[in-house]
Amino acid sequence: MQPLLKFILLVTFQIPAICISIFILIYFAFDRTIRSKRENHIWFILLILNFFYLISDLPMTMSYLYYGRILFETDGYCVWWTWYELSLNTLGLQLMTWASIERHFFVFHSHTIMRVQWKVWILHIIPVILCFTWVLTFHFILIVISPFCINTWNFEVVRCGSPCVFTIENPLYGLIEFVANIAFPLAVLCLANISLIIRVIYQKISHNQIIHWRRHRKMTFQLWMISSVYLAFWLPFTLSQIIRITVMPTFFLDQYDTILFIIYFIPLLLPIVCLNTYPELLRKMRDIIQRRIRRNRVDVRTIRNIH
Repeated sequence: MQPLLKFILLVTFQIPAICISIFILIYFAFDRTIRSKRENHIWFILLILNFFYLISDLPMTMSYLYYGRILFETDGYCVWWTWYELSLNTLGLQLMTWASIERHFFVFHSHTIMRVQWKVWILHIIPVILCFTWVLTFHFILIVISPFCINTWNFEVVRCGSPCVFTIENPLYGLIEFVANIAFPLAVLCLANISLIIRVIYQKISHNQIIHWRRHRKMTFQLWMISSVYLAFWLPFTLSQIIRITVMPTFFLDQYDTILFIIYFIPLLLPIVCLNTYPELLRKMRDIIQRRIRRNRVDVRTIRNIH
């Protein structure tokens, strides 16, 4: 895929993604009912993280694709870019994985576990803090401090190439990064989603279980929609990496650049998918757009009548 085509694709999705993100974040910030529901907190965090990705990290990649060179050809810039992008990517995946696990508690234990304050801290707040701490610290040590080797950056490729700890000469650290921060969270994400659907269906058809089907169906559908974005774009990279590590080192090697590129569509599509999981928010957005269109029509008619 040509760099200019990549740039056009990114900028086409980036503008609406930023606008929708701002709209959703404002809605979350000012709607007390939505903000007070604990099951919405993880989406709020993900959207804030995603918004920073859209306005800060993505422009660096787009600048490289448009100009064909790194914006600032310095080691410091390359270290920052690599640490920032890898941290945002893996942190988003790990938060999504925890959201899938946490959704089980909200669906099946909302009146027991999630009503006790100390359990809320253990199952709702501390895991998010641990995700941030682990990812940011792990990448800071390996990329910024880099105690095991000396980084040599290539200013001719996107993100200045790979840090030395993730090269062929140092396969161990790259393997730890792949397994701990990508493959394992993705596997848990798949299992958590599948098991949630099975549990919800089982309790619906069970005569001995009382379940608020409408509310749980909405929560399950919301999780499935949002997690599908991560699964759709992380699975090709993960599966191809597993095959390359275990069976065929040259598997999909020519398509490797494209497989990495499609991961950028996670932050681009996430706000759109989130918007569609909140019908009331979607209706408000449609009303605003329709009122704006009607107002523009009235203004045009007024101008025509004057002339």
